[in-house]
Amino acid sequence: MQQLTGTLVSLATYLALVAVGFVLGSRPALRDRPLPWLGRFQTAALLLLIFTLGSEMGANDQIVASLGTIGLNAFFITAASMVGSMLAVHPLRRYVLKLDKLGRPIGSAAHQEYHDKGEKVKVDHTFTLILVVTVALGMLFGRFLLPPALAPHCGQVITFGLYLLLFLVGIDMGRQEGMLASIRQAGLGVLLVPVAVIVGTFVVTALAGFLLPLGPKDCVAAAAGFGWYSLAPTLLAPYSLTVSATAFLSNILHELFSIVLVPTVAQRLGYIEAVALPGATAMDTVLPVVVSATDQRMAIYSFTSGAVLSLSVPFLIPAIVALPL
Repeated sequence: MQQLTGTLVSLATYLALVAVGFVLGSRPALRDRPLPWLGRFQTAALLLLIFTLGSEMGANDQIVASLGTIGLNAFFITAASMVGSMLAVHPLRRYVLKLDKLGRPIGSAAHQEYHDKGEKVKVDHTFTLILVVTVALGMLFGRFLLPPALAPHCGQVITFGLYLLLFLVGIDMGRQEGMLASIRQAGLGVLLVPVAVIVGTFVVTALAGFLLPLGPKDCVAAAAGFGWYSLAPTLLAPYSLTVSATAFLSNILHELFSIVLVPTVAQRLGYIEAVALPGATAMDTVLPVVVSATDQRMAIYSFTSGAVLSLSVPFLIPAIVALPL
């Protein structure tokens, strides 16, 4: 119950920061004025946040120790959950939501103009490479250079950095013309994305479980954190320490891989698929990455998907553990 309350408080805080930024950004004084520094400041803050996140991981002995013992199981569970979410969301986007790769309604003026010009999405891996290097440098710094006295404060830096980024994302959203129309247009369809993520994740990880030592049930339980590495292991510890440890590393990898892969998925598969990839972290740490790699319109999809998945974790994991399998 305490974990769920904390989740609700975090959701309210994140939503409030985005909303305040949106209101400020939509005011003529900011909306009509060129702010070239805003994008650069967002990128710098994002890289600092990711570097700090990598430092926190590198300084965590439990994460480093887990790499050698349960790393392979965690890797395959993570890969299966991410592939499953995209496999489920891809047909949802095309045939139910009827959106193109850029998240625009098929048949709309913007889509038709894009189609008529025969444009192709250009794949630029520069941003992905920068993210990979930043995470790697952060982990090395945290492992070998970060003073032990400062390591416990990484979480606070991440929290306040995230607050700043969400506020800046809100400002950027408010400055975009037609943002409110995009939100209204999305409607209840945004709720189908996390549902598809849950279904796809569970189906593919269950299939992977037939090939892994943990088995289908335990693989699904480990994947049901959807990237929330602080809560999932806690819920699984009374059930099995092995599954708990696997879930911890798997959910860590889920967040890390999402940061690195979101830009490529957005360019090659589609914006909605990129929203689905981070799971629960689509509402917080990976939200700025999603927005940077896609479009401000995707912020509503990303935040909603992450919020629904986060709220589902405290209910889904106990339900899976209780299955008589």
